[in-house]
Amino acid sequence: MKWMFMPSSLAIAALVLALPRAQAAGPYDGDWFVDAKPAGQAQPTAESSGCDAVRIEFRVIDNRVTGHLRRSPYGTGRVESGEGGPPISGTVQPDGTVNAQWQNYRATGTLSGDRAEVRWKGECGPRVATGGRIGATGSSQQRQ
Repeated sequence: MKWMFMPSSLAIAALVLALPRAQAAGPYDGDWFVDAKPAGQAQPTAESSGCDAVRIEFRVIDNRVTGHLRRSPYGTGRVESGEGGPPISGTVQPDGTVNAQWQNYRATGTLSGDRAEVRWKGECGPRVATGGRIGATGSSQQRQ
């Protein structure tokens, strides 16, 4: 009777071995954000300068950066992340170096622990955005 179960046991073992293995999450996988302060305006104006404060939310999965940008409603000019806007794409290197792009902008930065910093040249000159993981314990800046 032992030998009758042997072929089915081997078939099950072969099937399990053929299934794709789940990859462990990378050290940078998860949801992130960075905020940049307004730039290029000495005094507030009624019109948007294109250099308003920016929050960029993005996701890292398997060292790939994904996300979208959109303009905030009600004419504030503020840029926020959200579905349906220009896509953000890029990569994260093993050392945490980020290279991303959206529209005609190219950004570089670093992810380290639960902290993030991203730099790019905008319409009003160099921009620097800082933030971290969304939902990280101890992070003082969460979704606003």
